[in-house]
Amino acid sequence: MNDTSEKSVVLLVSKSPQSTRSISKLLREYFTVLHAETAEMAWEKMLEVSNISVLICELSMAIGQFGLLERVRNAGDKHLAARPVLLLVGESDREKDRESAFRLGATDFINMPFSSTELTTRVRLHAQLYIQYSEDHTVEMTQVAAVNLLQQLSQLNFFKSRLKQELSFSLRHKSHVSICKLKVDNLKAIVASFDKSAAVFIVQAVARIMQQSLRSEDILCYLEKAEFCILFPVTNAIGAVAGINRIRESIKKKRISIAGKQVPVTFSSALFSCVANESTSYESVNLKLDKWLAEAIKKGGNCMVGIPEVSEKKPMTVDKALQLIANNNTDGLVDHARALVLDILPLLEYADQVLELSLRKLNKNLRDQLKPGN
Repeated sequence: MNDTSEKSVVLLVSKSPQSTRSISKLLREYFTVLHAETAEMAWEKMLEVSNISVLICELSMAIGQFGLLERVRNAGDKHLAARPVLLLVGESDREKDRESAFRLGATDFINMPFSSTELTTRVRLHAQLYIQYSEDHTVEMTQVAAVNLLQQLSQLNFFKSRLKQELSFSLRHKSHVSICKLKVDNLKAIVASFDKSAAVFIVQAVARIMQQSLRSEDILCYLEKAEFCILFPVTNAIGAVAGINRIRESIKKKRISIAGKQVPVTFSSALFSCVANESTSYESVNLKLDKWLAEAIKKGGNCMVGIPEVSEKKPMTVDKALQLIANNNTDGLVDHARALVLDILPLLEYADQVLELSLRKLNKNLRDQLKPGN
């Protein structure tokens, strides 16, 4: 274990003593953990302590009246403005608050309760990326260590974990999620013209450009053999395609060169976009992406393959279902009956508490009967 003086610093902003104790205990092996009880105290610490590499903050405190997240992103100091902000999201936090945090530039979300492995992996990854940014942001692409960057992006377990979370969020809130798998084209020709180190440099250059082109909330993962995965949370196919095209344009503008010779760089890609249903999983998504990526490569490179999919059971809201029932147009509504009852159960449970309707036993029976597999 490193000395405290050699550790990166994490600033935890939480009003909960229990959360503070548990998170501090998990992270103190890798970080020096500072604590602030309010957004104002957190901002003062960020101005005073220059080597904070990650800010972990409760969602409500980050976007509250003090505007901590917005202040960080609008800071005049570019190192401070680029600092990763990981938000703790509880069951009581509203979806619109999460979406607001996305727009303001939140780096990542940690759903409460969390697993210890997931928390430490994600905080360490974001700290590594920020530290590298701080050291290398003024360095030319040819001067950055290629293997280092690719190793930092090789966090497949973290990517799987985030994808599972976003699929779960999509299922609950009927929101879109998009995933792209891409591969750099023509590396064999580059090796033939130069050498293997040139191919590594090209892949690293593409990785750096993708980092700079993607939004802060998007998740980039390097797989192997010049393949990458990108997760676009709460994003439909149109938004994901725009993100991929933004990368293409950035690569084109960079004019990557080796030994003074410009090398045309393109990539083949596969896109999966959906509103998740109960059968949507990392494995099913990955199978589709692998198949579509092979098709894109076969077409000759620089192509995108993939049908933006919708859930096999189209998203149905309670309002829409009530309108269909009122209009006596219930064709296909039976497919959504289970999900709709689960959607309104929290309302029934709340009504039972405040109106004393004696529905507790009924609500429990409904939950038991509607569990998956029943």
